[in-house]
Amino acid sequence: MSIMTQAEVTIFAIVQERRHILLEQLLACLPELTWNQVFTIVDGLSRRGLVCLRQRGFEYELRTPPSYARRILSARGYTLSGSICFFRTGSMMVAMA
Repeated sequence: MSIMTQAEVTIFAIVQERRHILLEQLLACLPELTWNQVFTIVDGLSRRGLVCLRQRGFEYELRTPPSYARRILSARGYTLSGSICFFRTGSMMVAMA
């Protein structure tokens, strides 16, 4: 089981809530993170199948199909409730917003 960092959970929650968002819009939502940090996290989420990254002309768009993402999270021990991600660590359930 992999554990998502706070930044990963935040980005995943934003994409999940909006269903689709341009990478530049996502960056504007996260002023505390650099472009490189956001890109690295998005790349990791994309490689794990938690977000879809698509080129739209000269821009990049992130999407998360709700049912697909929930199945992946569930298979990995995560539960998504609104914008809060729950995961199991040992016998304890941890929530991250």
